[in-house]
Amino acid sequence: MQQLIESISKYVCLADADITVIESLFIRKELKISECFLQAGEMCNEFAFVEKGLLRHSIFKAENDETYYFSAENDFVCDYESFINKTPSNKEIVALEDTILYLISYENMQKFYKEVSTGERFGRLFLEELFSKAIKHIISMHTDNAGQRYLNFLKLYRHIQQRIPQYYIASFVGVTPQSLSRIRRQLVKR
Repeated sequence: MQQLIESISKYVCLADADITVIESLFIRKELKISECFLQAGEMCNEFAFVEKGLLRHSIFKAENDETYYFSAENDFVCDYESFINKTPSNKEIVALEDTILYLISYENMQKFYKEVSTGERFGRLFLEELFSKAIKHIISMHTDNAGQRYLNFLKLYRHIQQRIPQYYIASFVGVTPQSLSRIRRQLVKR
């Protein structure tokens, strides 16, 4: 729980009373490797904080699934579209390692916004950061070549890249695993 408090504190100042509220609203959950936080077709009912572990976010397409994000320690996890709009998700979020999460339901998130003195400010600042990252990734997928997308991956995920299987990295970059190997060899030659 201390990591959660510290991560929220990176966005806003928290009083002791705020910390007490937060501790009452979040619950601890463990996921085993390959266990789903969210399955496609389900509604995302929880916003989560990753205390320990690694998760992969993907979207299913006709012939395969496409990785669009990874979450590790000190990250927040959610399908925000489903969570906010109460609609079924087309995304899947799966544990790549045994993972410890702290979860808050939609109803308790509304309490968080009301009862934590800087709760709404946290929500705004967090979503602004998330929006900016999402836009950068979308633009990169449409404008950067595969080599640059791999460099972008390294910049974003250098701290966890050794923990992610290569075929998921290839999926994130938008290439086959064989193409990713070629890109990596070319970068080493530079």
